[in-house]
Amino acid sequence: MPILQIIKNGVLLQEYEIHADAVTIGRDAGNDIRLGDLTVSRQHGQLRREASGRYSVENLESRNGIQLNGHLLVQSTALTDGDQLKIGAYQLLFRHVAETNPPTPKRTSEQALLEVFGAMPNAPADTLSNSIELTQVFPLEKNKPPPASSSPEGELEVGILINEANNAIFTLNRENIVLGNDGVVDIRIPGPERTRATIARRGEYFYLCSETPLPCVTVNGRPVMNARLLYNDRLEIGGRSFLFREI
Repeated sequence: MPILQIIKNGVLLQEYEIHADAVTIGRDAGNDIRLGDLTVSRQHGQLRREASGRYSVENLESRNGIQLNGHLLVQSTALTDGDQLKIGAYQLLFRHVAETNPPTPKRTSEQALLEVFGAMPNAPADTLSNSIELTQVFPLEKNKPPPASSSPEGELEVGILINEANNAIFTLNRENIVLGNDGVVDIRIPGPERTRATIARRGEYFYLCSETPLPCVTVNGRPVMNARLLYNDRLEIGGRSFLFREI
């Protein structure tokens, strides 16, 4: 499924999943993607699905135009994975990775953890025995991700976080997991400053939300407020670094 990552001042604000044949972008509230900055025209541009299934981008006679990979867009142009759009003060990254791998049979939790554990270099022998399974569920306070959806089998996916400092494994087997040092949390992050983020599982996807006024967590080095996690993403929060893996 193609998505647009919406970035402003280096902060990932939102990831927009593209479903419709046409997606409008602009400052007016009637647009599918609303960018509330005066550098953006009321109807600035749009994405349109072509007969081939690919999406193209076109300018809707906006004042400042659209830049595609650093060049001013002069006509409707097909997009490919990794293309970067600049619309006013915003950067939009187009991602569309085709899913070509066939589904793999389900593994038991023990098998999956052993595979991950075996791939970790120099992991101590007691890493698995020190694994923590999270059991508490806490509601999102802000920046709620999309509503839950069920997988075809009726079972939700499960992921893990691996603390890169000590190889501790945290199983994400609940709807909401809270990381931070403020209030009741699932994964404690020591530190003097308020740090709080939530990983919410919705169907087959995991969403990361900063629960602070400014981003308190980075994904692959980029500060984020809301983002859909992909396996092998690296999360950093409060000086701690975690690797997000599949189980």
